[in-house]
Order: sequence, then C-alpha cells, then structure tokens
Amino acid sequence: MAPVTQIRFVVLSDLHFGAENSLMTSVVEHPPGAASGAAAGAAGPEPYEPAPTTPSPVLTAVTDALRTLAARQDDPPTLILAGDVLDLALSSDAVAATAFEGFVDAAFGQTPRLFADTVYYLPGNHDHHLWESAREAQYIGYIEELAPGVPIGEPWHVTGLLPTSLRPTKGGLMQTLIRRRPGGQDVTVLVAYPNLALVTPDGRRCRVVSHGHFSEPIYSLMSQMRNLLFPGQRDPEGLSIAGLEAENFAWIDFFWSTLGRSGEVGSDIGLVYADLSSAADLDELSSNLVHSLVARNHGPHWLRPVESAIMTAITRREVNHVARSERGTPGETLSAKSQSGLRVYLEGPVLRQIVQDMGNVGDDVGFIFGHTHKPFVFERQLAGYPKPVRISNTGGWVVDTSAPALSQGAVAVLLDDELNCASLQFYRQATGGGTDPVQVLAPADPGDNPLHDMLAAEIDPGAGVWRAVSEEAARLIPQRHQLQAELVRQSQ
Repeated sequence: MAPVTQIRFVVLSDLHFGAENSLMTSVVEHPPGAASGAAAGAAGPEPYEPAPTTPSPVLTAVTDALRTLAARQDDPPTLILAGDVLDLALSSDAVAATAFEGFVDAAFGQTPRLFADTVYYLPGNHDHHLWESAREAQYIGYIEELAPGVPIGEPWHVTGLLPTSLRPTKGGLMQTLIRRRPGGQDVTVLVAYPNLALVTPDGRRCRVVSHGHFSEPIYSLMSQMRNLLFPGQRDPEGLSIAGLEAENFAWIDFFWSTLGRSGEVGSDIGLVYADLSSAADLDELSSNLVHSLVARNHGPHWLRPVESAIMTAITRREVNHVARSERGTPGETLSAKSQSGLRVYLEGPVLRQIVQDMGNVGDDVGFIFGHTHKPFVFERQLAGYPKPVRISNTGGWVVDTSAPALSQGAVAVLLDDELNCASLQFYRQATGGGTDPVQVLAPADPGDNPLHDMLAAEIDPGAGVWRAVSEEAARLIPQRHQLQAELVRQSQ
C-alpha cells in the first residue's frame, strides 16, 4: 500500500479578522431605524456592526474541513499566516484580536488539534504595524544577549529568508493571543518579514512565501519619491529587500496599518476604500496624507513642506493607482500593472535575497502570496531563475465589492514533504452573488503532483464538510455585497 501523502504546511492569507466585509468576521445586521448600541451616534446607526465574540460560520466550516484532512495523517501540518490576518487599518485592535481568537479556538482548542505548535507569521500591509512591534522586540532581545562592551548593531528592517534565521519575539501580539486560549499554551509564533523560504533538504526545490504587497508600486512610494527628488542616490542594481522596507516602512505602517485609527485624517478612510471610483475623494485623501506626513514627520528626514506640491502630485498619482490596480479591478485575475510589479519584485529584491541567504537559486522555485484577494495558479519564466517560477495566490476572505466579482475568492495553499503545492479553493464569487463549489485548482505544472492528486480524489464538493463551506459562503456573500453598497452610499 502506497504511503499517505502528508500535508506539511498550510498557507492562509488575507483573513482580515475584524473587518466587517470579511467572511471570517461575524456581523450583526440591524433593521432600518434600529440603533446599534456602540454604533449609534451623531451620524445615526450603522446597518451592520462586527460581532467578534461569535465565530463566523464560514470560519467554523473551513476549519472543520481542514481538520478532516489533518486527521488522516501522523502529525498536524504547520500553519503559515501570510499577512493581513488582523485588519488594523479598518477595525479596532480589540475587534480584530477578539475575532482572531475565534480562529484560535477552532484551530488549537479542539481535538485533534488542527495545526502544529509552531506557527509562521508574515505581516502584510493591513497588519504591518505588528511587524514594527515584532522587530523592536527582536532588537531588544538581541541587545539583551550582547555581552557588556560589545558594540550595538543597527536594528534590522527584514528577517532572513530561512526559518532557521528567525528570532523569537517576546510578547508578540499573535503569540499572546494564541497562548491565552485553551490548547494554544505551547504554541510559538515565529515572525518573518517580508519573505520566508521553505527548502527541501537537497536544496533543489524552494517555495518563497510572502504577503506580496511590494508587487504594487504604491507600497514603494517613498523610494519613488527619493528617485525623483534625489536621482543621484538611486542604486543601479535596484533596491534590496532591506532597502525597500527601510525606505517605505513608515509609509506602509501609516497608511494601511494605522491610518484608520488616526483621528481626523483617518476617520473616513473606510468610506474612501469603499468607493474608489470617486476622484474627489481620492484627491482629498492625497492632500490629507501629504499634510499629515509633513506635519507628523512620518517618513524620511527630507520630507519638508517645500516639497508638498511635488509630494501631493506623486501621492495623488499613486493613490489613484490603488483604484486602477488590484483593489480597483475586481474583474481581472491579475492586472497588467500588477503582473509587471510582480515580475520586478521577483527578478529584483526576491532574487537578490535568495542568492544572499541561500547562495544559489534552486532548480524548482515557487512563489506563494496573497494581497490581491484573487486566487490563481500559473507559471512565469523570470530572469535569473533556471526554470519557470510556479506562482500561487491565496486570494482573500473579504467581499469588497457591491456586485459579484468573479475573480475574487479564497484558497489555502497546501504543501507536502517534497514541497509539492496544491491550491484548495474554498470559495470564489459567482454570478448571482453566491459561490462556486470547493475545488482543487489545476496545478501550473501538469507533471507529477501526488498532493494535488490525493486532494482531488478525496474531496467531494457536494458532500459533508465541503458542502457546508459552500453553503455558508453562499449565504454570507450577498450580505457582504449589501454592506459594501451601503458604505459606497455613505461615501457619496
């Protein structure tokens, strides 16, 4: 009898716990004219509000489905959370953390436990602030280990690529949230940023996991502004991973991880996200961002009021890119602009990091990322890689349009001992507001893939836990479309 193929890693991304438009967050719908307690105020009651203490039925169905796969093997798989796990841009810390605890209970508080006791966490743009907290904690730990008199080195902005290079993070939020729940007391969360490489023992096969936000140019806005204002400082070889983050971390942290909680500037950011078709709103947002960056001294030291006009023009252009790229093109699987940005990221900073940390590029390289909320699997021949790179996108769990967006859905990327990849699609929006059935996406390479074959044979989309996932998603997706329509109405 052939050995059972073991799932060794499960990659989930863009869960957006706390966000009302996430299928992973429960919401309460209020009848017209009914006040909603904390949501009621001068602006009137909100039609929806998060109910973070109630586990989402989609969350329950998905973890039940994954548990049926994990229960068939010797050891539970390792969980990799690839960013935008907590939505710190559009929800409060308390709501996001409480909603995440429902996931912890489902993943670690039941028997058999769904995941192993080590979790890898790669912050994205919406939870980037947790990377800032983690790196500061790691730096403190590093200093504590130094002998007296040993010179203190500079803090780092990124981690090494390999799991063995990661430092423990004392008091990290994700680890604290997991350990305070039943079943999670022995879990260790290792934080990597922005990339993590899984490599087979022979070094031939490598899978790089990342949230993927650096594939869009708006996340490197400060580097673009430096190139414009100080072209002599441009590195002819392009930025490294460390340089990319060092120049842009304050901008990413400010706009996507804390702006929604930044008083006057951020008070209506949710409405701007809801209606990216409003040129007036985007122009006003651009001006407010520049004013706030200058007034609060966010970003590099050279940001001064005299550059405000140039900065406003550049920022307006880049903010409008949000509307024209992945967030604003729900009908495309991956826009041409993002395909170009992904190529630049993989051929530049990622390739340089692979060579620096691993010495060479393996024969078989794959890249797994989320961020776009639109799952796919394909191959691309990229400069510097010996063979086409297999690229898998996890999609996302938010419904951020008021009408069906057929390219949007969510996938768990599963990997076995040999790092074969299989994309298990839990839902994809369908015409009429529902969802396609659960399915295993066709691999990019039609060659031998025992993991894909095993999943395709075992999963019956119309039965049991798999049918439950589709039914719960189909029930909630139309509600989230209505929620988004209401946000757009408020923004106009």
